Amino acid sequence: MFKVKKWQITPSDDSHPRELMIEVSSKCNYKCIYCFRNLMREPEGFMEPELYNKIVEEAYHAGVEKIIFSGWGEPLLHPKIKDFVRKAKDLGLKVLLNTNGYFLKENTSWVEESVDELYVSMDSSESDLYSLIRKGGDLSRLLSALEEINKFRREKMVKKPEIIIQFTLTRLNVDNLVKTIELAGKLKATRFIVSNILPLTPGQEKSLACYMDDSCKRKIAEISGILAKLSMIHNILISLPQLGLSTERECPFASRDALFVRWDGKVAPCIYMAHGWANTFYRVTRTINAVILGDLKEESLIEVWNSEEYMQYKFNLDFMYYPSCPDCPLRDYCTLTLSNDMDCWGNQPSCASCPYARDMVRCPL
Repeated sequence: MFKVKKWQITPSDDSHPRELMIEVSSKCNYKCIYCFRNLMREPEGFMEPELYNKIVEEAYHAGVEKIIFSGWGEPLLHPKIKDFVRKAKDLGLKVLLNTNGYFLKENTSWVEESVDELYVSMDSSESDLYSLIRKGGDLSRLLSALEEINKFRREKMVKKPEIIIQFTLTRLNVDNLVKTIELAGKLKATRFIVSNILPLTPGQEKSLACYMDDSCKRKIAEISGILAKLSMIHNILISLPQLGLSTERECPFASRDALFVRWDGKVAPCIYMAHGWANTFYRVTRTINAVILGDLKEESLIEVWNSEEYMQYKFNLDFMYYPSCPDCPLRDYCTLTLSNDMDCWGNQPSCASCPYARDMVRCPL
């Protein structure tokens, strides 16, 4: 129980996490131009198998329904990823794998059998542009693996793994959006999720962010009819992000009763606040300090979930009990908005500037 103004708040007895994003690796073989990892302030690593087994078993007993293999690194780099996924499936949990796709071809045999949702990042249908954005990437390797998975689905007459394409929109690739959706349709993807870039610097926001460029936003508006047609032709759900500051806010992690577990066992409320870094959003550069709710090396998952500190934090997220920093007239002068440590309402930490809550940037949930 905790107090909010005149109210005593008591969570329901059946409160429990439903989804768990596990970062089995914070290492990656790509160096994408806009990636969080470029400014990450902490060591990289792999999750230990003993820790993973503890976490996934506790997740099962806590009522978790879905394990999401994602985070700040590439899950397929972990030498035990195959065993990790099968452990989750043996417990009857749904599995989502979020990957850049480079190592997918070497792993298609078990991915086909064990993964329910396969999220793949694809920011262009053109190899040169893909490699420019996703440095170290190889589009042909990714396409070859997806074609192999589709062959498996046809031969076995199954729908899984469901293929979901995630496209990070920038001024570089906006003209390639339609062609990439057409390619996704040929690959029998069921969803095409478009997300805005979350710029690392003011210069990157000015040169790359579509949401800050009227010409780029007009291009999206002009092709809206084409996208609707492609959606029906290919039977693919196309989801566009907000390109401006919407009034309504909702935390995607809180709304899905989801938690984030780092490779070292530390628990964070979401992917955005899992590590220390910095970003620029609507011309304000913010330091993001990691928000740690607990340590699964020392505590159980349900203990962290039911802690009073996290209960109050979840309440704030569920009701978005935060000021709205990006559209505040004092945005360019307020020192409180320069980090996520505290806001003008006294919330510590603060989600007042979160671009995910405004559906401008998307999570692989």
